[in-house]
Amino acid sequence: MTNPAIPSDIGIIVLAAGAARRFGADKRQARLGNGQTLLAATLDSVPGAFTRRVLVLRPGDEALADAFADEWQICIANNPEAGMANSLASGIKLAQDWAGSLIALADMPYITQQTFTTLQSALGDHDIVIPTCQGKRGNPVGFRQAYFAEIGRLTGDRGARSLLDRHASACVEIETGDPGILRDIDTPEGLAGKT
Repeated sequence: MTNPAIPSDIGIIVLAAGAARRFGADKRQARLGNGQTLLAATLDSVPGAFTRRVLVLRPGDEALADAFADEWQICIANNPEAGMANSLASGIKLAQDWAGSLIALADMPYITQQTFTTLQSALGDHDIVIPTCQGKRGNPVGFRQAYFAEIGRLTGDRGARSLLDRHASACVEIETGDPGILRDIDTPEGLAGKT
């Protein structure tokens, strides 16, 4: 039974089409301290309250697509080399009938399930939600459907940051107390922490 306080038409898009140049290998398949791959750990942290879920991969990721297709709608970014905005624009096309979406990054496995559901709920009441921890902004960021067309036109490697700047008055910060919203894994040394 679903929680009526959680809007089921608020979904999540996980961006996993990046080249991970700083990492030096395909970090999505790198192993964390608990033996899980980075991508699997990130996807596992997304609670079941998200019944609408899109995973954005890159061309050539057929094996990854097969591994996660049971629980995720797979989107293959059309030109991931063009930057994160291209992956985001590709994914948002599959969310046109959603009321809103969180945009999450595949290299952030430490976000708590509570943070995801808090943001999902907040996006039912606000246009743009941004999680914070001790005053610092992190991910995932959530947008209502009214911003999807603009997201679809983004370019470059800054993701939706320019959109946040443009619509600063619509942004609502949600203090989560969750340091996982600030912690992405960019180097092999960052893998050891999740047990």
